Amino acid sequence: MLSLKKTVPILFCFCFLFASSACAAVPLIYCSDLFHPHDDPDDHFDLACIYAIEEFDLKAIILDQGLKQKEQPGLIPVMQMNALTGREVPSVSGLEKPLVSPEDTGEDQPASAQAGVETILAILRESPEPVTIITVGSLRDVAAAFNRDATLFHQKLKRLYAFIGNTGGGFREYNVNLDLNAYRCIMNAGLPLYWTPCFDGGLWENNGRASYWVSPHNQLLEGVPEALLNFFIYMIEKKDSADPVAAIFEPVNEREKEAFLAEKRNLWCCAVFPHAADRFYICRKGKCLALPPHSLRQGDLPAAPFSYVPVKVRLDEEGVEHCPDPDGTEILCFHMTDPQNYARHMTELSVQLLHELAGLIRTSEK
Repeated sequence: MLSLKKTVPILFCFCFLFASSACAAVPLIYCSDLFHPHDDPDDHFDLACIYAIEEFDLKAIILDQGLKQKEQPGLIPVMQMNALTGREVPSVSGLEKPLVSPEDTGEDQPASAQAGVETILAILRESPEPVTIITVGSLRDVAAAFNRDATLFHQKLKRLYAFIGNTGGGFREYNVNLDLNAYRCIMNAGLPLYWTPCFDGGLWENNGRASYWVSPHNQLLEGVPEALLNFFIYMIEKKDSADPVAAIFEPVNEREKEAFLAEKRNLWCCAVFPHAADRFYICRKGKCLALPPHSLRQGDLPAAPFSYVPVKVRLDEEGVEHCPDPDGTEILCFHMTDPQNYARHMTELSVQLLHELAGLIRTSEK
């Protein structure tokens, strides 16, 4: 019987032999509580890293909390990112109000607020292959869509990555509070759920079963093009230009740049996204990277800073997680594999993605 240490290199050699020059596209729906002016700057970093992963066939961006989107339109950073990359990814606003029960379809909300749910259902129906969904805010539109057509979800959903909750119990995390009933719905839906808790043990705590880490801006954005740096500065300064797209192609304000690069950022998602693209997490020259099969080299060693492990979770009516619980629903839960080096590795992975995005950036608006 082969040991794990022996089988892993064999598996990697297999990948070298059979990897194609291009990876199959991953149909993706991205749901985000992205706003401008921002609520949390990490959402802009997440958006950038989603665009960085070329394997993603980004079908649509669902902008969470439709009522709030009217005052703080997340459409602005989407327009900017589309302009930076020359893409035309569509975005729509979601339901305006929290679901009134875990079974709520949201159909009693205004017709103007239905685009998010309808877009999710349309993409699932029309896709010839299973679709991945990533949520980094509430689960409102996904839950409402599931309640309208659960069979469709069970047939066409490949994976659902939900960045939400707290593994340790006794504390209701921010995204849960956005829509408790949506959380209750999805956690008990029996879907292929990759639960990625924001915290483990309480606010700002991570005892190994949450994705939270902190990265310095000067590491994340070292050497990136001015237009990409301006994308983040426009966000952090809460600018209100008559033409927000043109604004990011202007020369960088050195004072604003210096102040921004001196900051640190709470992050949860960027370095996890490559998992949804089926990339390999490896160590090369002492750094952690997430690479598609065709980019692997002889000598690369498996070095995933996290994994997803089966766990039974019970969610009570107050939205408190009981994990593990023998009477709970079995899902896959995020688990840190190297706590000592976790933040460093997740930062390295995020830097990699931002530099991949830098290679896609246009230098001018036209």
